[in-house]
Amino acid sequence: MATDVVCRILGVDPQVMLETSGLGALPYGRSELRGTAKQYFDCWNTMEVLSPRPDYVPHLGVAISRGPVIPVFFTLSCAPDTETGLLRLAQFKSLLGPTLMRVFWDGGLLRLEFDSVDARVPMPPNLGALHLVTVVENIRGATAHPVCAVAAGFDGSEEDRHMIAGHLGVMPERSQAAYVAFAPEDAKRRFVSENPALWADIEADLSLQLAAQNNRWPVADRVRGALIDLMPSGRKGAEDVALALGISRSTLQRRLHEEGTSYQVLLDATRRDMAIRYLTKSTLRVDEIASILAYRDANSFSRSFRTWTGFSPTEFREANDRNFT
Repeated sequence: MATDVVCRILGVDPQVMLETSGLGALPYGRSELRGTAKQYFDCWNTMEVLSPRPDYVPHLGVAISRGPVIPVFFTLSCAPDTETGLLRLAQFKSLLGPTLMRVFWDGGLLRLEFDSVDARVPMPPNLGALHLVTVVENIRGATAHPVCAVAAGFDGSEEDRHMIAGHLGVMPERSQAAYVAFAPEDAKRRFVSENPALWADIEADLSLQLAAQNNRWPVADRVRGALIDLMPSGRKGAEDVALALGISRSTLQRRLHEEGTSYQVLLDATRRDMAIRYLTKSTLRVDEIASILAYRDANSFSRSFRTWTGFSPTEFREANDRNFT
C-alpha cells in the first residue's frame, strides 16, 4: 500500500515504476504479495528517479501526514503525548515497510532512529529523510503546535539536507543513521488528538495485522488481520487474503469451516466492527471510512451499514452523539 500511495502522490505510473525497477513480473495492485527489503528499496529509488518533483521528499512527507488515512498512524495521533505516540508507532512501524524505528532518550533529548530491517540492505538516504519529515509533520498535527526538531541527520548530500531543513526546523547533519531528536518539553507535549477509546481498538487491529503473519494463530484471527491490512488499498477478496496468508483459497475456506465460520462472515464482521468504531470514536468522514473498508463509494458502504444496523452511517453517528450529550 505504501508504494501505491507514494506513486499516486508523485504522479508516477505504478506499473512503469515496477517495470523500471526490474519488478515488472509482479502484478500491480496485489498488495497482499510480500517482497524483500531490497525490492522495496528498489521501488523507492525508482520512484525518486521517475518523480517530476525536485522537492519530492518534503512534498511526500507533508502529503502523507495530511492526506490518505493510514491506520498505522493512529498509533501516534491517538496517544496522550509525543513520547507515548512515538513508542507506539515504533511497535508497529514494520507494517508500513521494511524499516525499523527506535525511540530512546539520549543526552536529555528524545531521539528517533530509522533503519532497514535487513542489515545487508541499507535504507536509501532519502527514504530516511522522508521518515524525518513525516514524523515531524504528524507531531505538529497531533499537538497543534509548531514543534521543531533540535537535531537531525541522514546520509544525504548538502542539497538534500537543505531540502528538508525548513520542514524540520533544523539543518540536518551528514550522518550514517537517519535520526531526529526533540527537546524534553516537546517529547512530553500533550496531543490534542488524544483518543484512548479509539486506541484500544486500533491496537487490537494492528496486533491482528502482525498476527496475520504468524502461522500459529487461528486462521479466523489471521484473516481479520489480513483484511485490516488489505482493505485500505481496496483489496478484500478471499483470494487476496489467501495469498497474504500463504495458503490456497480452498485451504482457507476449509480451515475457516473447521473453525466454525466462513470468509463472508469474517469480512462482514470486520467491516461492521471497524465502521462502528470509526463512526463513534473518530471524526473521519463517511467517505473516508468507506475507503478504509474497501467500498467502491460511500453509497455502497451506507447500504451495507443499514443492513447491519438499520441506520445509515450518518444517523448512527448522530444517535450515538445524542446518547453522550
